[in-house]
Amino acid sequence: MKKKSVLLISLILVFSLIVVGCSSNKQPASNKPEVSNSADVLVNGGGGAGLVSAITAAENGAKVILVEKMPMIGGNTIISATGLTASDTELHEEAGVPFTVEDHIKRTMETGNNLPDENLVRILAENSNEAYEWLVSLGLSYKLNEKEPWWIIPSEGHFGSLLVGAYQKEAQRLGVDVRVNTTATELVVEDGIVVGAKVVDKDGNESVIEAKSVILATGGFGNATDLIGEYNPKYANAHNVMSTAGPTGDGFRMAVELGAGTRDMEFHQMRPLATPGYWIRESVINAEGGGVLLNKDGVRFTNETLKPLDLVPQVLAQKDRVGYVIFDSEVAETSNGKAAIEKGRMIQAETIEELAQKLELDPAVVVESIKSFNDGVDEFGRGTVGKVTVGPFYGVEVRPSSHYTMAGITINENAQVTDTNGVAIPGLYAAGEIVGGLYGSGRVAGNNTTENIVFGKIAGRNAALK
Repeated sequence: MKKKSVLLISLILVFSLIVVGCSSNKQPASNKPEVSNSADVLVNGGGGAGLVSAITAAENGAKVILVEKMPMIGGNTIISATGLTASDTELHEEAGVPFTVEDHIKRTMETGNNLPDENLVRILAENSNEAYEWLVSLGLSYKLNEKEPWWIIPSEGHFGSLLVGAYQKEAQRLGVDVRVNTTATELVVEDGIVVGAKVVDKDGNESVIEAKSVILATGGFGNATDLIGEYNPKYANAHNVMSTAGPTGDGFRMAVELGAGTRDMEFHQMRPLATPGYWIRESVINAEGGGVLLNKDGVRFTNETLKPLDLVPQVLAQKDRVGYVIFDSEVAETSNGKAAIEKGRMIQAETIEELAQKLELDPAVVVESIKSFNDGVDEFGRGTVGKVTVGPFYGVEVRPSSHYTMAGITINENAQVTDTNGVAIPGLYAAGEIVGGLYGSGRVAGNNTTENIVFGKIAGRNAALK
């Protein structure tokens, strides 16, 4: 009996080892979900408008894929340092400072020289309070700008990064499939209906993402100087130091190739005195007592008191398409002077000669240019008297750059992209800076954030319910 028991135990042990060995050779089950290339809604662009569109589509029950060609989401929204414009909010009511929907429409239309589509502007204004309240529901906190009460700014912190952080959290909560390093290259059309897009990943692998609806939210032309110059030759070869790398007009080109209409194509918000990520306010060179604008040869070349958009081609016509802002310690004490020094990364020097050397300009020529200016010699018809006399002195290279694209493709009140005859292109929607018609020749600061939310929500909802 003992021998049988020992044998039985041995067999059990051997069997157990075999089972364990087999188990150890098994591949563990993967928790990674299978990648799907089909969705109810495909959103192209991961900036503010794209994220809002994706969030709204998901809220309405759609399976959503969002593709973003950059390594991270955020677009130009993430660098936005302003705020949003909204009317009839609780902030206005609490402050006793009225800014009504009609005020909002009037300001937007007048700023755009009455060129915007008033129907779209009314939709923007009438839904702006809802947009503001939605941001608050995401945990963001705001206050009124005291000097410009239509402008709502963060209670604290950087506006754009806070905004994108809140959007990203909400998109994750709703299960939006976000794919970075993925570039849409062509819209896919079947029987006249947009049903997806061809995309390329960072390794060059091509695929097609099928969708019942596609939303274009690829931003403006900040890095598409060819498009800016094509539609407005005055701004040809402008720089792009006011933009992130992503906005190269991809969505715009795809939509136009498909027959989308365009409007206001000659209008771009340009900054003549731009430095990386910041634009120096023109008052530092054109106000009473202001400074000067020199070129690489160290000489003045234009009337510094021209309107900003007229200054742009003047600077672009100079060597390397750049200019140099120079002012003294008196201008440095103004609010715009202080901001230029801090945010525009201006160089400080005790003398004009030293400043010229630091800017890599010819000291003798710059000294003579400043002396002539201080003596009142002016061949350009400057409108105000300025002098650069009291050290320390400040200077920086500036590059005319696109700040915002007012131009874009046409949409209707449902955020459907329309063709050149105003007829909706089935399956195709758009929101954000890619859209034309809301600004005309000028933009109210903060309307762009509101537009991203209002029309992003309209696009997302209609695309999901299609």
